[in-house]
Amino acid sequence: MASLILLFLNLLYSAYALKTSKEYAKKLSELRSQSERYLKLKAEIDSKINYSTAKNYAKSDAFTPVDWSKISILKEIK
Repeated sequence: MASLILLFLNLLYSAYALKTSKEYAKKLSELRSQSERYLKLKAEIDSKINYSTAKNYAKSDAFTPVDWSKISILKEIK
């Protein structure tokens, strides 16, 4: 009798383990597809904006970034 109970519990656990494994595999494949989509979108945005070229041009043209703490409009808003 005890062996039948153990066998039944083993079958229940195996079913649970298979279900969980399938869920994890599905989530992993979704994560991979989202990662690929993110990389494609990032490459597309970089190519359209061409941020790296603009950044290099700004550095070569002696561009100095704005110090936002020195702007009076922002001080008044706070």
